[in-house]
Amino acid sequence: MNKTKRMTFSRFARKYLGKIAVYLFLSVLCFGMLIPFFWMISTSLKKPGDIYLLPIKWIPDYLDFSAYTKLHTQFNFFLYLKNTVILTAVNIFGYVLSCAMVAYAFATQRWKHKNKLFLLIIATMMLPKDVTFYPQFIIFRMIGWYGTLKPLWVPAFFADAYQIFLLRQFFLGISSELRDAAEIDGCSRFRIFWNIYLPLSKPALATSAIYVFMYHWNDFFKPLIYITREQNRTATLALMYLRSTQDVMSSVPSQMAGAVVLALPCVLIYYFCQRYFIAGQVYKGTK
Repeated sequence: MNKTKRMTFSRFARKYLGKIAVYLFLSVLCFGMLIPFFWMISTSLKKPGDIYLLPIKWIPDYLDFSAYTKLHTQFNFFLYLKNTVILTAVNIFGYVLSCAMVAYAFATQRWKHKNKLFLLIIATMMLPKDVTFYPQFIIFRMIGWYGTLKPLWVPAFFADAYQIFLLRQFFLGISSELRDAAEIDGCSRFRIFWNIYLPLSKPALATSAIYVFMYHWNDFFKPLIYITREQNRTATLALMYLRSTQDVMSSVPSQMAGAVVLALPCVLIYYFCQRYFIAGQVYKGTK
């Protein structure tokens, strides 16, 4: 009887204790990574005098939401947030449409030097952004776009190598018999693309849109370089200018409140669309 119990416990230990140890280890790591985020939320709800108290009060005695109201009344933060929303939406539309069309051409059409041109496009992914930024800046300044929002959204309609590669891999997995049947019925290339390939590619398009959103929603460098007018500032720039206010102590809760507002859409999108992130890693590696 004791021998049977020992064997049962041994099987239980092999099956569950290892998993429990792994989950505990990962939980500790996740908790450590979430501490700054918890501190940011807690600080946005504190009074200025309670920010640097030791030991830290993670849950304030009184929840003060005045930092969020100051974002609108004193800093006009939601105007800058509106600019970020518009720029991000235009970039999502531009990149998804242009990259889908280019990827469709590479995946389904036959033309001379197609594979060589595709390799050339993929090779541009090896160039650091810092290398291509300066020539782009010179071009935009020569054509009079410096100080406007055009450098932040016009390039979206000229596709991106990574998104082309991602969508092309998915298009290759769609049966060519659907395209052949549509051509027999008299459909044009654009109609096949619009009515067949795009509806069947919603997961890949959603993955592409999420990547574009995460990049442009949090983009700080390009708006810092190209935006020169206050009314055109994005939310990431607004957070930087909040630090330059005279009363640093009272501006810290407002900075944390702005960071919470800016991070919340990213957290929600990742929570509800995380399966598309996983799918994106699968699609770009399959044929």
